[in-house]
Amino acid sequence: MDGDGVLSAAERRVFPGVRVYLEDLRSPFNVGSLFRTAESFGVERLFLSPLCADPLHPRAERTAMGCTAVLPWERLERDALPQPLFALETGGIELDRFPFPAAGTMIVGSEELGVSPAALEAADRSLGRVSIPTYGAKGSLNVGVAFGIAMRAWAAALAAAEN
Repeated sequence: MDGDGVLSAAERRVFPGVRVYLEDLRSPFNVGSLFRTAESFGVERLFLSPLCADPLHPRAERTAMGCTAVLPWERLERDALPQPLFALETGGIELDRFPFPAAGTMIVGSEELGVSPAALEAADRSLGRVSIPTYGAKGSLNVGVAFGIAMRAWAAALAAAEN
């Protein structure tokens, strides 16, 4: 942060090639939360699907706490995503066994619908799916929480590979 409490893009530690695609997240709060988490874990760039909530919506900006200004982002169609791809979704390889790539794009879907069938198919043709094991009756997590857990694991794998 600079002297005025504004985030500085120059102070960000970034893992080159680490990208995330937000597919059709409708809640501005969730979009802002994912921006903040992505910035915290060194994501280089966020891609937003055409139907994703606007990160500049006041509720998204409030949740992002300035991260929309320092984390590069753009709207992109799924077919234009940089490879390789993997999806954060149930039914995949458990988080502690998933071979996170040195560079790639993680697809994160909406809470209500998850990752779309077309995006799952694209991920399955590439690196597959990463899943977070849960033990409760619900069997699922808030998208912001799930993303935070997955990004911590990916960033830890990248940091370990640097040493």
